[in-house]
Amino acid sequence: MNKLITLCFSFFIILTLTSCNISDEDLSKTTVNQAKIAFEEKPKKPNKETKLFSYYVPEKFEIEETNKYNVILEKGKQSYILFVNLKEKSNSQVSYEALSKQYKNPLILKTFENEEKFGYLFVDKVEKNQYEITVGIGGTKLTTETNKSDIEEDAQNMMEIVNSVKK
Repeated sequence: MNKLITLCFSFFIILTLTSCNISDEDLSKTTVNQAKIAFEEKPKKPNKETKLFSYYVPEKFEIEETNKYNVILEKGKQSYILFVNLKEKSNSQVSYEALSKQYKNPLILKTFENEEKFGYLFVDKVEKNQYEITVGIGGTKLTTETNKSDIEEDAQNMMEIVNSVKK
């Protein structure tokens, strides 16, 4: 009986450790899929407003600071910087092209496109378990640093925010 308990416990530990250790390839697939879904869905109704634009903020996010073209959001201790270029249309690729030059070898570089808008997702490893994520649609982009385990959820939330911006 004691051996059975030890065996079950060992199996549980191995299962837990391997499920937490998602490969970069699997992480890329799921993250791209979540961002794509958020890009393609109907934009969330804006629930926050500045003098120049309105945007949607998910439930657990707080507004830390707002100025003319930027909003700093926080979720817990994590900061997100929203930048809105009013001169760029939603199908503009200017921000994407600039970021493409900045990121030399990102873990994820994916674009999304339809008749009305051009979107993108960059994920770049900063440190061992820290990643920088930037999502954007046209001249609107949102950037944060996050843990590997939060990349998928962050990419989805971020694309929902960017997709909701009304200029």
